[in-house]
Amino acid sequence: MKTSPTISLSRRRFLTQLGGLTAIGMIGPSLLMPKNALAQGSAGSGLQEGLLTGSHWGAIRATVMDGRFVAAKPFEMDKYPSKMIAGLPDHVHGTARIRYPMVRIDWMRKRHLSDTTQRGDNRFVRVTWDEALNLFYQELERVQKTYGPSALLSGTGWQSTGMLHNASGMLARALFPARGIGWHRRRLLHGRGPGDPATSRGSDGSL
Repeated sequence: MKTSPTISLSRRRFLTQLGGLTAIGMIGPSLLMPKNALAQGSAGSGLQEGLLTGSHWGAIRATVMDGRFVAAKPFEMDKYPSKMIAGLPDHVHGTARIRYPMVRIDWMRKRHLSDTTQRGDNRFVRVTWDEALNLFYQELERVQKTYGPSALLSGTGWQSTGMLHNASGMLARALFPARGIGWHRRRLLHGRGPGDPATSRGSDGSL
């Protein structure tokens, strides 16, 4: 019986690949735009206004106070700005957003032998980022060594389009050396505005 090849990937190499995928998105604004497009603010005031950046709903001017995104205005050259731009700060700082790595308590105790009927009871424990990465890598190794790379599903879930940190997309790229991984494709329709054709976007990034 032919066995499936497993991923030859160390924890260090896996994290290096994953980190490289986010590097582009962390380039400072001074490298991406002219000086006259940068935010205005007095030194030490903690206030930055007019930060030019982008979103799925168009270019915006952001206001940041003490490191917190507090307001968004449409880019002045946008003739048809979306009203959804005003809600972007709430999207970033919403109370329902998970800010730290959390692990289900029973899974933390028994790992894959935990009682799965307890899923959804909202009993979680906070762990550090290093602990979360170690747990993830250990499970990655266990599953692919036990069942083969095809047991690893890298593309699933839903999120707002146009976001910098596309978790499922980056995970798929990090696992790409494994080949044979499960990759769930789907198509979602998003209307772009009155009179505009809807755009069909797949989880694989295709149009």
